Amino acid sequence: MKKVLLDTNFLLVPFQFKVDVYEDMRKFGEPMTLDSCVRELRRLEKGRTKDSLYAKASLILLKMKKLKIEKSPYSSDTAIIKYAKLHDCPVATNDRKLIKRLKSNGIRIIRLRQRKLLMEE
Repeated sequence: MKKVLLDTNFLLVPFQFKVDVYEDMRKFGEPMTLDSCVRELRRLEKGRTKDSLYAKASLILLKMKKLKIEKSPYSSDTAIIKYAKLHDCPVATNDRKLIKRLKSNGIRIIRLRQRKLLMEE
């Protein structure tokens, strides 16, 4: 089955917008993420903001959904771009800066539209 790479921003979506992206994502492929995204969630979790609560809940949901976590020697957006290019998989994100970089690298994108629909570009 084809993989779909979820970035940190997208892992927070179920709690920010109350949308079960994991079930909807299955029509595009098997959702997975990178260890660099998990590390970013752990950093967010240590804060005292609404995002820290979302990050904590996202980490719990990752375990519950048994999401596959791949290792990457890179960090942040570089890891996502390199992995997506190497494995020819789309990236699920709403991060505008990352979307611009993904498009310039010819990588397909899955976005949440109207706070409820997943669309592939």
